[in-house]
Amino acid sequence: MGWIRRMRLKNALFTMMFFGLLLASLLSVGAFIGCIQCRRFLPNNRSFMDFGQTQAVMIDQSEPSAGTEILFLLLGILQIALPILIFTAAILITSMLFYRVKLKEPLEILNSGAAHIMENDLDFAIPVPPGQDELGQLCSAFEKMRKTLLANNQTLWRQAEERKRLNAAFAHDLRNPVTVLKGTSKLLRKGIHDESTIRRLELYTLRIEQYIESMSSIQRLEQMPVRKKKVPCDLLYGELVDTARLLAPGLSCRVTVPGITAAQRVVEPGETSSAAIGPGETSSAAIGPGEASSAAIGYGGIESPEMLSAELDHGLFMIVAENLIANGARFAKCELEITVEKKAPYILLSVADDGPGFPDELIQNGPKPFGLAGEPARDSASPGLPAENVSHFGMGLYSCQTICLKHGGKLKLENVKGHGAKATAYF
Repeated sequence: MGWIRRMRLKNALFTMMFFGLLLASLLSVGAFIGCIQCRRFLPNNRSFMDFGQTQAVMIDQSEPSAGTEILFLLLGILQIALPILIFTAAILITSMLFYRVKLKEPLEILNSGAAHIMENDLDFAIPVPPGQDELGQLCSAFEKMRKTLLANNQTLWRQAEERKRLNAAFAHDLRNPVTVLKGTSKLLRKGIHDESTIRRLELYTLRIEQYIESMSSIQRLEQMPVRKKKVPCDLLYGELVDTARLLAPGLSCRVTVPGITAAQRVVEPGETSSAAIGPGETSSAAIGPGEASSAAIGYGGIESPEMLSAELDHGLFMIVAENLIANGARFAKCELEITVEKKAPYILLSVADDGPGFPDELIQNGPKPFGLAGEPARDSASPGLPAENVSHFGMGLYSCQTICLKHGGKLKLENVKGHGAKATAYF
């Protein structure tokens, strides 16, 4: 029956009906002839008239028995009825065989597949029956529909997860600028205000506004636009100093930016001071615990002006910087070191702390959003960190990694033996 299975429905039905009716015809002819032959063997005693040349003479034979009459009658009926019964049986048997060979298996497959789909269970496969008939093609189309539905559901699930991550990153990345603004407002309340404080307030307000506009128009973190432009290194230096002072209070922070020098000085709380910046030099500024000061930064004629600016997306750079500084501040014991350097074609931002270091799993697998769901939330914490010291689900480092990749770079996490953790963002 394999060749019947490979035929199309119409051709298979015609072929099976043709052979069925041909067989029925042969059987009907055989039955008809058989009935005639049976009647010949029965006694046929009748009276009949013999018409001679001059007159008719009645020849009287003995009458047949009642049983013979009944047999004659039955054979006459069978002679007519048997072909009808044979053709009817042939059509019924052919139809049953056609259903069993061509229809039963595909219909069961389709019915089972429809039941799975109605139960929202798409994790199965619809087998395609052998042959190239219409029902086989229908099963194949049903399987393609199932795969399409599964792919659409997975896409919707991924979009929901991306939206969840986006919302978490949005809330997380807004927290650091808000913290800076709150620290600036406290300085203003204490009467500690100068031009740099006002400029910082305006700058962070503008950054929050631009960030909200960008995040409201994208569906995924990977869609975040990158707008590169030349940013003066003194601006990066000043913002890193302010960010370290406001996000890492109580820690001794060292900020190093190429081409920028600040006098190292510990400033008492509430004191306002300025540091003279020498042109063309590369050194660092030390920020003592509790310092509440601002540095006036400037530069003059330099032999290597390219060292005084960096081509990058300023807003994305500061988002990464704030996340890394805030992350390091949570685990540092007393020191935090922030370094910006150029290694063509990259600009590197490194934040090192003297804390317990990153977990081995985080270094091997990289940051994952919500990677610790069901456990106390932490960014890159040691296992012993109390849950109340953290307030997010790994979104900080994940957001940094995504932004670095968008910016053509990467995020490198490592543990410096005897010193703690170090995170380096490549732009």
